[in-house]
Amino acid sequence: GKKIGYIAIGERYAFAKKDGYAISRRVIINTGGKMKSEKICMYAEMVLAVFLVLLLLRISIHRTVQTISPNTQPKLAIVIDDFGNNSAGTEEMLALPIPFTGAVMPQMPYTKADQDKLLDNGKAVILHQPMEAHTGQRSWLGKTPILSNMSTEEAVDTFKSNLDSVDKAKGFNNHMGSKITEDKDKMTALLKEAKERNMYFLDSLTTAKSVGEDVAKEVGVPYIKRDVFLDSTQDIKTVEKNILRAAEIAKQKGTAVAIGHVGAEGGIVTATALNNLYKQLENEGIKFVTLEEIIQN
Repeated sequence: GKKIGYIAIGERYAFAKKDGYAISRRVIINTGGKMKSEKICMYAEMVLAVFLVLLLLRISIHRTVQTISPNTQPKLAIVIDDFGNNSAGTEEMLALPIPFTGAVMPQMPYTKADQDKLLDNGKAVILHQPMEAHTGQRSWLGKTPILSNMSTEEAVDTFKSNLDSVDKAKGFNNHMGSKITEDKDKMTALLKEAKERNMYFLDSLTTAKSVGEDVAKEVGVPYIKRDVFLDSTQDIKTVEKNILRAAEIAKQKGTAVAIGHVGAEGGIVTATALNNLYKQLENEGIKFVTLEEIIQN
């Protein structure tokens, strides 16, 4: 056979390293200036390309899974004020198939009964502590409110008595209270007592000047605040609109707190509006929770 001599006058290498191995492509040019042979491992190159694509996909998927948190579902905590009087809408609220937190007025005719009914129906309980407001009638505050003319000691004694009345409460919020929640001395004393009992404070935010958040941070009490009032109306369309607004806030912020009422402030209308919308909101990804779940997370 005729001998053909080859001189490697030009070489090109492309390496892809994996676990110490290398796949290369080499081109050899013959002495006559014409390509006589090109040793290209086309199969190896195809395998390499597929491998790199799969590797990148695996990395991308892994990173995506890592960034998805199980706590990203928006949470909406409904709080229903004014239990304790067996008011209109009490039974309708208790029948709702969603968790919510019932705020119970202290030392009222049905305080104990309403507290127990809430718990028996899988709801949570907090004390609905009456506090003096800048406006409104004294009679709206019930039997044992905290008033601005009380000494700090009197305010704390009243608070203790009311907590004992709603003895299964995990926290408290203010009923009215625009005047007291602006009073740093009284709020400090009340929140110190709440801390002793491992309770949290829901600020109903009946005044933009509330010192509740700042004092809670100073004292070390878990704090949460209202985002939306649902009712104070008997117009069901308005209540439904407010529920949807609360859900949108939950989607934007991750959580939202909406306060409604039994009795004349809402009652059956508010219960009906919640019953009308809860399935729709759950289908949109909203999770109904108690206040404790938001605080714990």
